[in-house]
Amino acid sequence: MGMTMKEIAELAGVTRFSVSAVLGNSKSTRVSAKTRKKILRLAEKYDFVPNLAARQLKGVSSNLIGLISVPSHLGLVAVLQAEVITTLQSRGLEVITAHLTPDANQKRVINDLRARCVNGIIGVNMADRMIQSENDTIPMVYCSHVSRSGFDVGCDIALGGYLAAKHLLGHGRKKLVYIGFEVSNSNRLKYAGVCNALKETGMKPSKDNLLIDESGNSKEILSQLRKRRADALVCCNDFAAAEMLKVLLRNGINVPDDLAITGFDGYSFCKYTPVTLATVVQPISRQAQCAVELLLKRIDARKSPEKFSNIKLPPVFQPGGSCGCAESEDDAMPVDHYILFDEANNDVHRRNA
Repeated sequence: MGMTMKEIAELAGVTRFSVSAVLGNSKSTRVSAKTRKKILRLAEKYDFVPNLAARQLKGVSSNLIGLISVPSHLGLVAVLQAEVITTLQSRGLEVITAHLTPDANQKRVINDLRARCVNGIIGVNMADRMIQSENDTIPMVYCSHVSRSGFDVGCDIALGGYLAAKHLLGHGRKKLVYIGFEVSNSNRLKYAGVCNALKETGMKPSKDNLLIDESGNSKEILSQLRKRRADALVCCNDFAAAEMLKVLLRNGINVPDDLAITGFDGYSFCKYTPVTLATVVQPISRQAQCAVELLLKRIDARKSPEKFSNIKLPPVFQPGGSCGCAESEDDAMPVDHYILFDEANNDVHRRNA
């Protein structure tokens, strides 16, 4: 168990007030460099932990941020969480994480963070607004675009659908199909972007441009594509695109000559498929940075606005052999846990997520 300020003061031969000034990084109290070094060494040696509740009552920031997330099998979410944590720590802030499982009591999770005196909370991958009481002053930021009720910082996924379709149409494709595996708001927005690209090119979107197959039956999907005489696919995510690539090649359909494909999200495994998959790269790094900046502003203001900010950050299109662009000459094998492309320089994040 860590020592108290009083015990550290006795060991250092100084007053408790001096210990409090040093550990609180106070600029108004004069403590010699030698004494300061001694106090810090003792605090580290005996695992001193500040009383956050007492500090907050005195108006001192706890420098502690809560991160609430919904567990997901997607590496995309894991990398976003890691980026948020890294960004917060680079600002000298500590992070405490909490997960909202399907059976978790959301109110209890938030009350637990409140008891730990967090200065603010960032919600990642949240589907709904977090519960806040009328007197709750903890600033919150929603870093997700999947929320049914709104979000503060997310990706403009409709723009992503537009960029993918626009690129394929630029290669001269005429029978473009958006393919998804569930009826969802995310698929609706991506398809809306596809339709915008079609209209801009002078084509009228029809039911043949949308294929939602919740069964995931590859034979049925292939049959539908042949019936629609598709020559280009915008897939709802990179996993769907990789699966379609496998099915097409297995059935003697050449990619991209017979049918071009793009994915969505920016998983770096797209570099290592038999034909390099083109994809829409989500701006994960910028999303994390923007969320932290917004939270810090709300902490300074000591409140969260009643309405969501709805900041939509633009994604980036990453070409590949599957869309008709030249294949990369980079034959390097993966030597690290590559998860996502970096939207800023077309490299990849190295994250053990």
